[in-house]
Amino acid sequence: MYSANLFESEVFSKLTEKRNLYDPLNITEIKPEYVLNENDKKGKVDGLIQLNYLDKKLILIIEIKNRTAPQIVKKGVESLKTWRDIKEFKEYIPTIVVPYLSDSVIDILKPNKISGLDLNGNYFIISDDIIAIRLDKKNKYKENVPIKDIYGRNSSLVGKFLLRENKRYLKVSDIYNSIQELGGDIALSTVSKVLTALQEQLIISKGKDGIRLIQPDKLLSNLRMNYSNPGVYKTLRVRLPESMIEAKELLNKYFLGNWIWAGETSATRYASTTSTNEFTVYCKGVDIPEEFMLKYIDIRYYNCTFLLLPKSEEYVFFDSQEEYASRLQTYLELSQLDKREKEIAQDIEKDILNGFSR
Repeated sequence: MYSANLFESEVFSKLTEKRNLYDPLNITEIKPEYVLNENDKKGKVDGLIQLNYLDKKLILIIEIKNRTAPQIVKKGVESLKTWRDIKEFKEYIPTIVVPYLSDSVIDILKPNKISGLDLNGNYFIISDDIIAIRLDKKNKYKENVPIKDIYGRNSSLVGKFLLRENKRYLKVSDIYNSIQELGGDIALSTVSKVLTALQEQLIISKGKDGIRLIQPDKLLSNLRMNYSNPGVYKTLRVRLPESMIEAKELLNKYFLGNWIWAGETSATRYASTTSTNEFTVYCKGVDIPEEFMLKYIDIRYYNCTFLLLPKSEEYVFFDSQEEYASRLQTYLELSQLDKREKEIAQDIEKDILNGFSR
């Protein structure tokens, strides 16, 4: 495995190391920083590569990108399209070169009719004369990203916040301050890094006119697919009053400010579903009073599963109101459960996304 991230000059250097990298396509000529149009200052491209296959000669205009983030690849594609549309350069094949031709990169290249090469020996070449595709070589150039999982744990607070409402934010600090006000313990630097990653994935737009969520469905899907239940260090079986109101009063007596209903119990707040006399509760970073243990622990006849979370898992409490888990947290938990709960989650999902269709 090679280190990443590569400079663009390193990408070109590695491309020239092995002339048989794309066998049975053979590299016969490489010209770096090739000038296509001497009369145009913008007429320089990152390079020109000639590939031969049997009696076929393919000349590629290349644009080098050292990252595979969709936003970066898309910029390269837009640059190459300007050459593709000029009549005198029709014999050239506009081609992007990246460390790895991932599925997401191919999804961008296909509709734009742009070819691609990577440093592993994969190629996706489409022209009027030839179609040559090989995408089975494993990736030796894994990218180093500042935050490995922008959809999990504390980092997920940024995505959860953006899905609260269809709104434009002028500055990163506006988002950071709002997350803090809603109980999210997250660093400003983390918010900034997550937003940059979301921008690279084309999930948000970020520019002079502010920061705005443009793919809420993709963001919601990524949060769901990357969700994992919080770490529970202890589970108690508790007998509470059957009335949710009375149960809430009792819990506030012992754990005010440190507990919420978990997603399955919070569902009645966000969707039309039958309420239940069985509860699930999250409680964070507190010692259980001895009086509570003596009076309400009941392993045999319990109606409440009491989940104790360490302080580090308090992101679960983000945006909770009136002791209910947030709409996003409820959705994420229900989407991991059985068929009935998944159906309720789908109703909540529609409600969330409807807020972005107006």
